[in-house]
Amino acid sequence: MSSFKKRVPASQPKPPPATRINPHSAQLLVSTGVPALDDVLGGGLPVGGVLLIEQDRQTGYSNTLLSYFASQAIAAGHKLCIVNADRDVNLASQLPGWAGVSRSAPESGTSTGAETEQGGAGDKMQIAWRYQNLPRVDGREADTQSHSEPSARPPSTAATDTPYCENFDLSMRIPQKVIDRASVDIVDGDAIARGMSGTENKSGDMYRHVLEKISALIDDGFSSLKPLPPNAERNILRIELRSLGSGFWRGSDPNAILAFLHGLRGLLRYSYAACVISFPAYLYEEAGVRLPIVRRIEHLCDAVIELESFEGSNATPSSIVARQIKGEAASSSQEYHGFLHIHKLPRLNSLTASMGRLSILHTGGGSANNLAFRLRRKKFSIETYHLPIEGGVTERRVPAKEESNTPRLPSGAGCGSTPGRKDPLEF
Repeated sequence: MSSFKKRVPASQPKPPPATRINPHSAQLLVSTGVPALDDVLGGGLPVGGVLLIEQDRQTGYSNTLLSYFASQAIAAGHKLCIVNADRDVNLASQLPGWAGVSRSAPESGTSTGAETEQGGAGDKMQIAWRYQNLPRVDGREADTQSHSEPSARPPSTAATDTPYCENFDLSMRIPQKVIDRASVDIVDGDAIARGMSGTENKSGDMYRHVLEKISALIDDGFSSLKPLPPNAERNILRIELRSLGSGFWRGSDPNAILAFLHGLRGLLRYSYAACVISFPAYLYEEAGVRLPIVRRIEHLCDAVIELESFEGSNATPSSIVARQIKGEAASSSQEYHGFLHIHKLPRLNSLTASMGRLSILHTGGGSANNLAFRLRRKKFSIETYHLPIEGGVTERRVPAKEESNTPRLPSGAGCGSTPGRKDPLEF
């Protein structure tokens, strides 16, 4: 028997709340708030990674994903930092809530008893036997596993009572008292612009101001290079950058955004932080062709997805407003609202992405090129795109029998037989 023994610390550090370990790369993951998006990314967003969301034209579906990310931070007890430069941040009216802590949104109203009964009947609906054992990717089972089986969860989430991903409802809102208790830091772009007016060393570069702010937050208990005090627990810092690269982000030179992303990725690699960025890529086009800087921005991020809405792809703002007033559907199929394009998947601590091995949408017959999203009243979902039925469900697809004017032969008349007599060839 060998006398060598592995030295194990007396007390193993606990993983941060609402995290899990990627079995493919041993990378710590956090949820984006959308179970289907976690599935596309291979289980979630890696800690220390950057997710770039290329915004859709003239619609706000990317803002919905950002609101899910912020709500998940509040639900999990993570530190949240929102950097916004082009619009006001009102968390009480923008973030979706979850059951048990939320209030009904004023624009959608409260649900009636009939809706509750219909929802209960839908949960008991029987499906085909060959689909019963397949895992589901929706809001009810955020971990793609049953909540009634805590032993089936990964060890990182079984140690804590905080779920990996909450079941959010877009018709609900988070109460203001819950937001006040949460650790939220909002960086206003207007305040940064006013502070830059009196500075000389940064030459009015907003990117440098934001990068210094993020660096200060990481040094305040989220750096992996600094040991924690005794009996202290790790937590996650979630960073949300809205409309990065828009006209409100002022830089000292046209390539300031590249230097910012390069420095941001260097900070996140040695920290317990994850970042989601929304980027208006349609502003960097000339004659319908994207500029080369867009490809360089995508290269500096760990994961890149693009939302292409049916409403904003080939429409003007006036036509979209007129369509919303009339109440018409956003797409021709009346089921999906746009396509989800995957340009890059996270590969931290691995040479290959985890989507092919861990994704249900990918292994279930889908691929990275046929995904679509839909926004319902209560949730945002990502599914495999299927072409609608030709002609729609209301149009008759079996043509009626056409009446012909040619005379019909009487029954029993065959080849070579005389009408009224029995055919000699019949037996």
